[in-house]
Amino acid sequence: MGKITDITFQKKDPKRVNISIDGEFAFGLSVEAKFLNKLAVGKSLPQAQVNKLVESDQIERLINKALKFLSFRPRSEKEVRDYLLRKGKIGEIGKSDTEKTQYEKSVEKVVQKLKNLDQINDKEFASWLVEQRKRFRPRGNRLIKAELAQKGIDKDIINEIAEENNQESEEELAIKAAQKKYTSYKKLNTNEFRTRLGQYLARRGFDWGTIKKVVDTLEQKELK
Repeated sequence: MGKITDITFQKKDPKRVNISIDGEFAFGLSVEAKFLNKLAVGKSLPQAQVNKLVESDQIERLINKALKFLSFRPRSEKEVRDYLLRKGKIGEIGKSDTEKTQYEKSVEKVVQKLKNLDQINDKEFASWLVEQRKRFRPRGNRLIKAELAQKGIDKDIINEIAEENNQESEEELAIKAAQKKYTSYKKLNTNEFRTRLGQYLARRGFDWGTIKKVVDTLEQKELK
């Protein structure tokens, strides 16, 4: 058990204070947490309480970082977790295994809390991403599924979302994608037109059967 010997406001953030125990800096804390826990110079703190205060403060700061990250656009659970782990720089030399383990535990608690609050919802995220890709960057279902998997979306959710979005055929999506390049390719000769457009659609994840139909359709349009 130690005794609080000093409490000072942080220079870079006046909403936080530094707590010193037995003459040495021990941890940082928000001013609000200081008042809620009735911390004052002369108060004795057992190590268990210090650990709890540090963990609670860490979780609070992680939640704020995660909410800011989520404010720009929806994110998958994996994206949020990876972001918080990167922000913690737990791979840095000098951090003890105990610090790394504690930080990872805090990250998991934050992720779970945000899921409970529906701030993280992988199914809603997957639906949003598919709609964004269809509207602004059309691509084949194979590539969309690969992107969702890369973002950590569960296979069952991927299959469910893919089934829900079967209303728009691969051919329709491929035509949408091809139209973005049609203007720049239409001045090419026939062979170049077919090759360049086919390669572009292949990179967008469409199968060769769909690509041939779309290239044939747009080639006929060009010949008219």
